[in-house]
Formats: sequence, structure tokens, C-alpha cells
Amino acid sequence: MTKSEVPKFLVSSRYITVTIAAIVIFSAVFLISYEPFSRAMWFSSTNMVSMLFTLLFYVAAVVILILSRYTMYRLQDRYVITRAQYLCWLVCEVIAITILYTFVTYRYFDHSGITITDIGTRALFCVSTILAVPNIMVSFYAAYRSKCEELDAAQYEIRRLGEEYKRLLNENEVERRVSEMMPKAEPKSPHMVRFYDNGGTLRLTIDINALYYLESDNNYINIHYKHNDKVLSYLLRCKTSTVEKSLEGSTMVRCHRSYIVNTKKIRFMGEEHRMHFVTLDDESIKRIPVSKSYYPALLDSLNTIGRGGGVEE
Repeated sequence: MTKSEVPKFLVSSRYITVTIAAIVIFSAVFLISYEPFSRAMWFSSTNMVSMLFTLLFYVAAVVILILSRYTMYRLQDRYVITRAQYLCWLVCEVIAITILYTFVTYRYFDHSGITITDIGTRALFCVSTILAVPNIMVSFYAAYRSKCEELDAAQYEIRRLGEEYKRLLNENEVERRVSEMMPKAEPKSPHMVRFYDNGGTLRLTIDINALYYLESDNNYINIHYKHNDKVLSYLLRCKTSTVEKSLEGSTMVRCHRSYIVNTKKIRFMGEEHRMHFVTLDDESIKRIPVSKSYYPALLDSLNTIGRGGGVEE
């Protein structure tokens, strides 16, 4: 297991942001609760000197975490991060913050009767707990959400296959009954879009009429589609350029460096503060930004659709 790639949600920008926020909140609660039991605790909200050091230490620890996770986030674009490497990375974060706390305590505060080893051991316990608990909790939640997205996608695929099967049965019935003198044109099959990951494995197949927009996040694509009147999302490890090539000739048009939108779902195009945007036909979906470089191509696509009416500007 340790040689396999770390789950994609663990190195996504959304997960990293939530994890750091959870660590900050949990650390405050933990330190307030742990203070009466510690002999090397100098955190305080009443003493001015201790409060200043508390604030500075908090800022420094958060900066260490942000720089660490940002570096990890950037590296995962170029390299495959394994589970073992990910765990080692987290251990290094614990060690770095532990050393910082031990140094500050030993250098600037009274530590009579307490050795630097004792301070470091206690700090290691506290920092490990503070970082481990939020990481585990958010990891479990992120894993749960990821499985839900995969389940939603699987349910969509099963429903689509069922509808396709029924359609084929109906076509066969029509073909059996129709007279050769009155041939009936076969209905066109829906345009299915297939999404493959970076390894070439087929991960998702969606009717383009159910697609709303794609949102890129470096080497990941967040696919937003509708199923059972609910807008769902599926996170796919794939480059935007690869997906864009597979969508050529379809109604999916790039409107921004990070967005590809289904022009058939656009109901309004507007401009605010010199920035263009589009809104889709589902109110639960946020505005999609339109950059200047992609605005002409998107406008041409909308004008083509607009000849039949339905798109406002």
C-alpha cells in the first residue's frame, strides 16, 4: 500500500486549505485544555510577553504548514507522491514545529528543573496530537466525499446504461413493426463524453447534455454534471489540455484558463467591473468567469446557438 500513489484528494488545494484551518482551530482548543497539566507551557492570553510569543509562534507554525503544503501541492504536478512519502512529509512537519517550540521555550522562558530533552518530548507529543487529529478527521471526511462522488458517477453510469438498453429495445420493437414501405430514420444516439485519467483508464462517461462545466486545478479536473436533478462533481486526475482535445467539435468551449463550459447550458452573459461572466441554467451553480483571450471564441459559439434563440447578453 505504501508504494501506491497517495489519494488525489489529499493533495488538492481544497483539502489542504480545510486541513490547515482545522489544525488552527483544534490547536487552540487543545492548548487551552492541556495548559493545566504542562510544566513547559508558556502559552497565555493574559501575560503580555507570553501572549506576544504565543501569537508569533502561532504565525510561524502556520507559515511552516502553509509553505510545506504549498510545496507538496506544487510537487504533485511533476512527481507521483506515494503514501510513504506523504507520511514522511507529515512527520517532517511535526519535527520542524517541535524544534521551533523547543528552541523558543529553552531560549526565552524559565525552564528550571526541566531538561531540553523533556521539553522536546512534551512538545513532540503536543505537536503530534495537534497535527494528527485534524489530519485524520479531515482525511476520513475527504475520503468519504471522494467515495460519494465515485458512487454518484457509478449510479449515473448505471442509469445511463439502463436508459440506453431501453432505447435499444424500443428501437428493435419499432424496427420489427414498421413497414418496409415507410422506413423510419433511426434516432441519433446522444453524444457521450468519455473521461480518461492520466493513466489512460476510463473513469467516467457522461451524456454531454448532462455536462455543465469543467474546472481545472493543475493536474486535476473537477467535472460538474447533473444527475437526478442534482448537480454533482467528480474529481479526475487529468490535464486540461487532454480533456480539451477530446471535446473538440462539441458544445464544451473553454472560456477561461480554468474553466470549460457547456454553451448549451448558458442562459446569460454579462459584464461586471470590466470582467465578463456567464450564468448557467441552474441557479445553484456559481458564475463562471470569462477571460478576454477566450471571450471572442465563446461569443462566436453563443452567436451560433443564439440564432435559434435562448441566450441573453
